[in-house]
Amino acid sequence: MTTVLDALTDRLTGATKHNRSTEQAPVAVLWTDGDRKWEPALTVLRARLPNLWTLGEYDPDAKQGPAAWVKWRLGNVAAREPAPVIYLPGVRRLQFRSLEDFPEPYKPIAELQFRGTWWTQQNGKDWTPLAFLSSKKGGLGLPVAEDQATVSALERLIVRVLDADLAELKKPSRLEAEQFVTLLIDDADGDLLDWLDDPGGVRKGCPDDKWTVFRDFVRQRLDVDLDRDGAIVVGERLTARSGGWAKVWKRYADAVSETNYARVHLVLEKVTPPLMLFGDKSAYPSHNEQQEQALRKALTGLGELPEAKARETLRALEAEHAPRRGWVWAKLGKARMATVLQHLVALADATAAPIAGSTRGALTAWYAEGGYQADAAALAALALADHTDGAAIQAAVRGLYLPWLQRAAERLAEVVKVEGYPTPERVPVEDGTCLLFADGLRWDVGAMLAGRLLAVGRRVAQEGRWVAFPPVTGTSKPDVSPIRDQLGGGRAGADSFKPSVKATGKVLDSATFSKLMANIGVQVLAGNDTGDPSGRAWTEFGDIDKYGHEHGCKTAGHVDAQLREMEQRVAELLDAGWKQVRVTTDHGWLLVPSGLPTTNLPSWLTDARWQRCALVKATSSRDLPSLPWAWDPHVDVAFPPGVDAFSIQTGHSREYAHGGLTLQECYTPVLTVSLDQPAVDGKLGDLKWVSLRCKATIRTSASAGGLLRLDLRAKVADATTSLLDAPKAVGADGTVSVLVPDDSKDGTAAFAVLLAPDGSVLDKRSTTIGGDA
Repeated sequence: MTTVLDALTDRLTGATKHNRSTEQAPVAVLWTDGDRKWEPALTVLRARLPNLWTLGEYDPDAKQGPAAWVKWRLGNVAAREPAPVIYLPGVRRLQFRSLEDFPEPYKPIAELQFRGTWWTQQNGKDWTPLAFLSSKKGGLGLPVAEDQATVSALERLIVRVLDADLAELKKPSRLEAEQFVTLLIDDADGDLLDWLDDPGGVRKGCPDDKWTVFRDFVRQRLDVDLDRDGAIVVGERLTARSGGWAKVWKRYADAVSETNYARVHLVLEKVTPPLMLFGDKSAYPSHNEQQEQALRKALTGLGELPEAKARETLRALEAEHAPRRGWVWAKLGKARMATVLQHLVALADATAAPIAGSTRGALTAWYAEGGYQADAAALAALALADHTDGAAIQAAVRGLYLPWLQRAAERLAEVVKVEGYPTPERVPVEDGTCLLFADGLRWDVGAMLAGRLLAVGRRVAQEGRWVAFPPVTGTSKPDVSPIRDQLGGGRAGADSFKPSVKATGKVLDSATFSKLMANIGVQVLAGNDTGDPSGRAWTEFGDIDKYGHEHGCKTAGHVDAQLREMEQRVAELLDAGWKQVRVTTDHGWLLVPSGLPTTNLPSWLTDARWQRCALVKATSSRDLPSLPWAWDPHVDVAFPPGVDAFSIQTGHSREYAHGGLTLQECYTPVLTVSLDQPAVDGKLGDLKWVSLRCKATIRTSASAGGLLRLDLRAKVADATTSLLDAPKAVGADGTVSVLVPDDSKDGTAAFAVLLAPDGSVLDKRSTTIGGDA
């Protein structure tokens, strides 16, 4: 790389060239600089040119001194030393022409014009940085603009210019201020946003010379003075997004996060949006907040509406507010209500569908293949509830979710009345298998865990299992364990719904549980222990159930952290050498904002009474539905109808409960997790467009459906050309529907791309966004 400094050094060194046969070697090179344009670069120049002397105050270490010192020093130059370059700041060549006008302090060196040589332009004028870069006669011949902004930037940045790659400076057809400023400021837009994020801190930490260049550059390019106008005016220009500000806004919108430019919005909140009916106000946080408040108010009253009207209202609100999820404020968590709205709409859609299935098998298939999405949508909406928005979100969820839960519970009760409650299947634990017990892993939460594990390359098989009735830990946890054959019923443990050990007749406790496990060769792993992966093991993880009883609807916000830790625990076990980890649970749960409906059951009529199950005294005539206790068919367990809860004082939340007869409580996931993903294949079937929504049919094996994803791309193998917010998973039925969010893409060519779990392309097909005309 050849720099400007290299070229300057060559010119100065070459100034001593002469005809040795006819000319005497010059004793010095005289470099006049009447306007002191080169003076800021002296330190750099001295480091490159050891023979550079400077006319000025006496400083022998810097090879600088007055005229008399310069003349004396010349008399002591050895014969073989290179002729010195004498830099004369504040002196013009024209001053040497008349000794009468020559400054008195400089007269000792006046005679050097006869014994030395000049480094000046061909017209005798001093070389300025602009002249040196632009002149084709002795200079570099670069296409430098001569407007004031460019000249000013060049002179202020002379040190950076000297270090610039000459080849890079030759590339632009015209060198202007912006090219020179980038030598000092690599990212002007980012620096401007940094300043807006912390005006005082950035100014304090910026040297005056750099600040002057930056401020002047911003003023020339964006017509705003950072010192004079201040942050509010900059905020106004930024939100208006006109001219060069559009590029700055795009940089902000692309890069902003809760940790990056996080305080810029505090400035923008002070900007008043312009009065306009149809203009784009998306850049104004105050407008977004007004929309949030309006949506919050609308959702607060949703729970009072009939279901059909509530769904109609939600869809209208979605049409109005969905675009705000793409605004920059959503990235900062400032569009919470718009974000939750998509989950409420999903809840509205899921709960509008009929409860399918008139047998146990059909009902569980409906629930596992999509019915559970109502639970997932309600949970996702509640996870976004906080002290500000909680009441509105919870009211909306309750209004749609509770009636659906009731209908699903009633259908299950009808089916069980005919077919009975099933005997739970054994959960196997083979050699090389660690059984991970997760208390309270409901089906939808298990599906989320499966998704997370698949996303990191695990092989996951998800099956469904009815738990032991009633679905409470005392009954159901021992039933999923390898020692269940050693346990039985008996009145001794019935009051706590715990089985007894057949061999002793004693109620099972934790110490006995561990002892019985050890007796059959099953390791019980505590904490982060990983045990011997060649054998069999049992480990417990998670506190969803405990948290739910204590905190009610706040459980929704707790689930994600639990799943993250559970995913890490599974990874820990697989990495330790276990062939597979089988995740199982004891029960699911109901979660209803403002509490479950209640059924009255006085305590004196029962031997044991929990929120969703009870042992009614034989002498009681209370008419309640009941089922046999899993551990003793002679013991009937009563439960409230539908999704009611018994009205009791437990100190627990009335919003979270389990122990009764619902799919959410009784039908749970079993996930078998191993390191490898199965080989999958798939082909694109029919593609149908409805406006900007593409519906696709995928031909694949039933087990592979949920592993595949559909994307729409401009280029098949380039994920960065995706036209979607994210690829979408293919449903278990082999269908998938995706929406192109940018309506400007309507009519453009694209490819439908079917992706394997690892992101590789399985199949592709050309298509036109919106369908062929």
